[in-house]
Amino acid sequence: MDDAALIALVQTYEQSFEEAQSPMVREMEAGGGVEAAPRLARSGDAAERLVAARLMHLLPDERHVAALEPLIADPDPDVAALAWRALRNQRRTPEWRAALERIAEAGPEDRRAAAREWLAER
Repeated sequence: MDDAALIALVQTYEQSFEEAQSPMVREMEAGGGVEAAPRLARSGDAAERLVAARLMHLLPDERHVAALEPLIADPDPDVAALAWRALRNQRRTPEWRAALERIAEAGPEDRRAAAREWLAER
């Protein structure tokens, strides 16, 4: 699936009713959403970065942590907020912990305390 089709699918998902969402998430995954998300996260277009954050929220993957870390400080507040939610939803890998440690130490000031709390969770 190309990026434009994947973006359209995520946008349709956002407007759908709950019972229709699971098949769309499976379609996003089958359509290459896991692989496309980090690429879309580097886009100059805030709307594409927002789709990237949503994909990473819906399709957690250890490869997403590196793409999410800079997005939490995105100049677009919607992108930054959704990236933060997506980071919370990722698997607790050593890479995730290392990213949270960096955020707790030197990340956006409004995220540091929460990062420390997340690190303290078991």
